[in-house]
Amino acid sequence: MRFEGEKKETLENGATMLSYRAPALQTVCFTLVMPFAPVEPAGLYHCIEHLFFERAGELRAEGINAAMTANGSEIHGYTAQNYMCFSFTCRRAVFRSQLSLLFSMLSQREYGEEELQKVLPVIRNEIFEDEFYDIRSGDIIRSLWFDKRYNQSVLGDVRDLEETTQEELDSCRRMLFNKGMCLFFAGGFSEEDAALVRSTFGEMPLQPFVVPPPQEREHDETPVNRRGRGKELQALVTYHVTDADAPLKMAVHWVRSGLFDGLDAAFFSFFGEWNFKFYSVEADFAVRGRELVFSYAAYIRKKEKALFEILVSRFEKAGEKADFVGLSRPYLYENLILLPDNPERLCAHYTDTWADVGAPVTLAEEAAFCAKLTNEDLAALWRRIYSSLRRIFYIAK
Repeated sequence: MRFEGEKKETLENGATMLSYRAPALQTVCFTLVMPFAPVEPAGLYHCIEHLFFERAGELRAEGINAAMTANGSEIHGYTAQNYMCFSFTCRRAVFRSQLSLLFSMLSQREYGEEELQKVLPVIRNEIFEDEFYDIRSGDIIRSLWFDKRYNQSVLGDVRDLEETTQEELDSCRRMLFNKGMCLFFAGGFSEEDAALVRSTFGEMPLQPFVVPPPQEREHDETPVNRRGRGKELQALVTYHVTDADAPLKMAVHWVRSGLFDGLDAAFFSFFGEWNFKFYSVEADFAVRGRELVFSYAAYIRKKEKALFEILVSRFEKAGEKADFVGLSRPYLYENLILLPDNPERLCAHYTDTWADVGAPVTLAEEAAFCAKLTNEDLAALWRRIYSSLRRIFYIAK
């Protein structure tokens, strides 16, 4: 499998850029990933993300929005627990204009009380929505990390943000601009477009990226837990690996896919034999440094709880016999060749892989790794996952 349009380079300031040029395409996608180590109080980086949309040189929020409208392209931003991300997809003709707008937004260094007061009501509403909707499984998974920096919501608390000083915000903003920065760039861009990326984001001053040691905390290892009361339950099963290495981080997606994706996956076959008629199962994983939390959630009735717990252990052993390669390879290896035709999807894939592995990975590097995976390799990784700390949570309404 060859990816001739792909290039990986270290820019002048130490940032890394993965690009994939497909000259026949009319679209271009650009994504910027800025890693950081969480700080107290939680929510500062998310607040800064919003501030970036409030000012860009002489432009204020209204002017920024007008510029995006003129280009027919919206700049999207989000803050995760350990990185911030900005991206846009546009026509080739307006790429340089849109890139210059994003660069101007992120180059802004001064914000006044006016911008902060515009941002706080928006964040307050996000926090309300986050608390209003039933996302208890996500809250539980966030509480599992042994590194306590990752136990809090990225939204933080409005009361803390209201007391935040400009010095604290400026300190966090500066820490975003570090040599861990990654740029993902794909589509029908020209050499002149690439040169503009190198002369803007590639020359932006960056400081070394220093990741402080984990802040370990006391943790609960109770194997079975109940949240709420009722006869209808969401059963959440979690596995917590504390020594995840690069091979596990690269292949865990294959393990998840082979066990849980599609009605022909091992989970449905196994539980179906015991008359559990699941329509779907929510299986996922997340990585924070050396910690990896793998989880799946399914809906059961209270009277099925005892049998379900027995079957969880049996499924772990049965899962080793899954045809991981047969079920996952068509989607996760053969379909890699489709990504260059869709710049937005390709940049999202680069970003997701970076978040899992902790480093930029080209399609060529991913394909070379995945081509060698065997059922025996993946079974061994699944065994490693299910042999880690397991906890079951029964979540009722």
